Amino acid sequence: MSKLSFEDIRNKNLLIYEYIRGSQAYGTALPDSDTDTGGVYICPVEQLIGLGFDYQEQVADNKNDNVWLELNKYMQLLVKSNPTVLESLFVPDRCVIYESPVMSEIKKHRDIFITKQCFRPFGGYSIEQIRKCRGLHKAFVNPVTERLWPLDFCYTFHKQGSSKIRNWLEYRGMEQKYCGLVNIPNMHDVLGCYYDWGMHFSDKGISCEDIISALNDKTEYDTIKIVNQIKEEGRTDLNDLLRKAQFKNMAKFIVDFYGLGSDMNRLWEWYSRQKPIGYSGIVGEDGKSNEIRLSSVSKGEKPVCWISYNSSGYSSHCVDYKNYMDWVKHRNPVRYETNKGKTYDAKNVSHAFRLIAMCTEIARGEGFIVDRRGIDSDFLIKVKQHGFEYEEVMEMLDEKKRIMDEAIEASTITENVDIDFVNDLLVNIRRNAFDKNR
Repeated sequence: MSKLSFEDIRNKNLLIYEYIRGSQAYGTALPDSDTDTGGVYICPVEQLIGLGFDYQEQVADNKNDNVWLELNKYMQLLVKSNPTVLESLFVPDRCVIYESPVMSEIKKHRDIFITKQCFRPFGGYSIEQIRKCRGLHKAFVNPVTERLWPLDFCYTFHKQGSSKIRNWLEYRGMEQKYCGLVNIPNMHDVLGCYYDWGMHFSDKGISCEDIISALNDKTEYDTIKIVNQIKEEGRTDLNDLLRKAQFKNMAKFIVDFYGLGSDMNRLWEWYSRQKPIGYSGIVGEDGKSNEIRLSSVSKGEKPVCWISYNSSGYSSHCVDYKNYMDWVKHRNPVRYETNKGKTYDAKNVSHAFRLIAMCTEIARGEGFIVDRRGIDSDFLIKVKQHGFEYEEVMEMLDEKKRIMDEAIEASTITENVDIDFVNDLLVNIRRNAFDKNR
């Protein structure tokens, strides 16, 4: 059997309820707000009495703006106190597009679904909206637009602090692909970094005379300033000057680090001992490895520096980057433009306030109030229009949540939904539907 569409459900008289939901029902719609609908239908008999492989529990459009649920799925969600489905029983009359006698019978018993079971989903949904708000605040203020890699989380000691190993190597004209890392026993995420001078000299065609010439270069280079001018000002004309500065820094590092002094004979001896080793590098040469690499290092070799790899920082970045990219991919363009330049998603905040208020009302025995007009719709609209600063709304949300928690704690409403009653109600509806199709 082919999948049912909205049109099929209408044409086959399977629809028992259609209503307007969302901001239009809450009374918080803005001029550019969409009109979303919900619905309930009874699936064809053959979908229930067969093997059930073709049972279709819902029909929805691409954006889930319009969602119709099959009666079984609908009742199951009601029993679970799903806020979105519960709303359908309490939308104002102005939002009911079509209601069959079957749905009228269900709505006649709607109050049995207002129990303490509502607290968890309502409170949970509101907290989720607050979490989204805080997460999106981070995305608005500190967007994670650049994908970093393990090399960006590798640091080495520098003076009284630290320096990214990438910068430390760049300053000396050294490259990560010639490095070999070795774990240090009992020191988590700290590694010895060895350098393959032989491979570096061989690949770059560097002779000992070149190193001596760099040591004799009397020019005073400000390497960091040159790097910044190239990166920030696009000064490509300084590339040759940078190479000279880096090479001189490398030559001085070799002499100082290996204690060669000013005796060029010692430098010649040291240079002649440098043979290509073939270390693995810190990461893959494409710079996009998800793990750092370890190498086998001969006994007696001396590390050029020690590296601290912030693995937890890299993992946290990966999560933040993925979340941000997912948000960018799925964000509503109109909604994004509305929030652009702000520090929170106003729709998430408005949802949080509404859910907390409704949960508080339920806990106090005031019923399930969908239509917020005359209650807090003006406030919710102001929130949706960024009428408050981020710190303001978060402070108000925390206070509203505190009040909700107190109301839940003191609540005396019914504990649970009467499952047997709901089951009998559903069975009777199904029986009547079957009888009509005989």
